[in-house]
Amino acid sequence: MPFLVSREGNARLLTELLGGAAPEDWRLGLFNSAVTPSETDTAATYEAHEAAFDGYERKTLTRSVSESTWNAPIQQAPAGSPPWSSRERVAHSRYGSAPRSWTVGASGDVVHGYFIVGAASGALILAEQFAAPRALHPGDTLSITPVFEVA
Repeated sequence: MPFLVSREGNARLLTELLGGAAPEDWRLGLFNSAVTPSETDTAATYEAHEAAFDGYERKTLTRSVSESTWNAPIQQAPAGSPPWSSRERVAHSRYGSAPRSWTVGASGDVVHGYFIVGAASGALILAEQFAAPRALHPGDTLSITPVFEVA
């Protein structure tokens, strides 16, 4: 399932794009309940179900373009199988050259998806539920490569 941008995320993105607000960094988190993302969700929706395994903490996604942060946007076919858009080309940017990873310590959890919130505003930007929950056991590693695509 592609990620869903929340209403408050849409407002925040437009404020940054059109209103002159400085882009804030984002925080990538994981949720451990079967929450189906909805455009009416807020950060509280996911914070109430935030992952709780040993070794978990939110990852900062710095809002800049470089090899170690958001890659320079390119035009390419939409991602996914099946692709999320019927358009031939979409704007695409991947975060960094390596995935953001968590290694599970002594206690595990079951992760159902991820969410991104504004580091300063706390606004929910987007969320995505995995196709299937992922049971994490001590010693497991979960990796996510954030990708942002717009058509």
